[in-house]
Amino acid sequence: MNDFFQYEDISGYLDFINDQIFAGRPLNEQVAELQYLYLEEEQPWVVAFSGGKDSTAILTLMFFALLGLSPEQRKHKVYVVFCDTLAEVPTYLSKTLRTLKAVQRTATLLDLPIETKIIKPKTQDTFWARLLGRGYPAPNLRLNRWCTEKIKLNPFKHFAQMQFTGDESPIVMIGSRSAESVNRQAIIEKYHSGESYFDDTDPSYRRYAPIKDWGVNEVWHILGQRIAPGQYEDMEPWESPWGTSNIGLVELYDSTNSTSGECPLVETASSPGCGKSRFGCWTCTVVTKDKAIDGLIANGETWLEPLAKFRNFLHSTTEPSVKKLYRQDRRRDGKVSVKHGLQEEKEVEFIQGPYFLHLRKEWLAHLLNMEKDLNLAGHEASLITEDELHEIRYQWRNDPLTPDWADELPAIYASVYGENKITFPKDDVSNFGELEASIIDQLALQHDASPDLVRKLIELEVSLSGLGKRQGLFKRIDRILAQDWGSVDHAKSKRENEKAIHFALTQDLTDIDAELDGISAMLNKEF
Repeated sequence: MNDFFQYEDISGYLDFINDQIFAGRPLNEQVAELQYLYLEEEQPWVVAFSGGKDSTAILTLMFFALLGLSPEQRKHKVYVVFCDTLAEVPTYLSKTLRTLKAVQRTATLLDLPIETKIIKPKTQDTFWARLLGRGYPAPNLRLNRWCTEKIKLNPFKHFAQMQFTGDESPIVMIGSRSAESVNRQAIIEKYHSGESYFDDTDPSYRRYAPIKDWGVNEVWHILGQRIAPGQYEDMEPWESPWGTSNIGLVELYDSTNSTSGECPLVETASSPGCGKSRFGCWTCTVVTKDKAIDGLIANGETWLEPLAKFRNFLHSTTEPSVKKLYRQDRRRDGKVSVKHGLQEEKEVEFIQGPYFLHLRKEWLAHLLNMEKDLNLAGHEASLITEDELHEIRYQWRNDPLTPDWADELPAIYASVYGENKITFPKDDVSNFGELEASIIDQLALQHDASPDLVRKLIELEVSLSGLGKRQGLFKRIDRILAQDWGSVDHAKSKRENEKAIHFALTQDLTDIDAELDGISAMLNKEF
């Protein structure tokens, strides 16, 4: 059994810690385990903080452990890391940011080696940069769940790479619990069921799940739900070790009318989507229904209704029956592609490409109008950042299928917010605009050519102008010419013929294999 250190800073919590049993283990034993690991391991620590009940519980444990250690023993830095996806539910985000400020203020006051960190995805990887900028289809659970890696996993990996040296592999404290769901239980059993304290399957860091065996009532217990006034002299009901009340957290959970847990640090790209748990991105289309935001609306936060409706609309665009209404026939590589795995010649199914650019422009205008209306109504909400707008503009100007020579994003923004709120620098890469695009359209029609192909070739020439060496020019031209320009029907017919030929060749190979098997059987009988 590990020693439970009880430096004087922890005195106000000792009665509570010594009196509780969680998941069949005394709480003081669990705090002692954390103290032992903190002292034993020569590594920095990270508390994966989402702002929900489970991550608040593990942060409470870490506070207890550090308060019990003397200042001399508090030798390792503890980073409390929150990933702001830039698509958080505004109500939830504001509460979490207030909590982080309180944690840092109290840690500094008590001389605890805690530093709060807010990490974000790279601008080119955000939800809107991908969906509105590149035209990526809204993520869904069946296929194409690109969001988890881009806006959850990668920001933390980038933080770990930048913050720690090669020999400083951090210990990441996560709030995952087996009782959250069947999926979560499977992940716990896979990564955290051995004799080791840690899951070390990732070479960049080790994970530690101290409350993996706790039930939901035990989580609420440590947050103060069952502490009657006066029962513990120095610990008021619902008070956190960093001096704020957990009542607001309880009210936030009550308002969602949901029964599952919130999203801790995502462990794998296949972890359950945040939308069906307590809180996640308000844009989450991985789930059919977002119970969290719907619960907030049902409990009076009606100002969130526009966000919920827009999310529901984006989710509807993922339905197979309507994909052709929203998405191009060609993919971003310029090809009309056939779904893999189809064996029968007549069962040719095509893969839709990115969202149409004109729809993305409409959706951006809608998003900006929502943001403006919410703030005019007194709700502090940032639905898209200035950096994202610049990134989206860049992606539109350089779209591989339909480049926006009209450069409409600044005008779209100005139509909502007026001029001069954001400065959009003049595009000095190309002097081509809407007039040149219309001339190309006319000439292409006269000469039976693809206007998009002409525009792509002109863009290639402009991008290489002024260079002394234009190495690889012909290969790049070949790649452009190899794309499916012209009639989509012609491209589809070409794919169908290719599929038919592939099917016929497959059948021939099958027949040849059968004949060879027959010959082999005859030879075996003869000899």
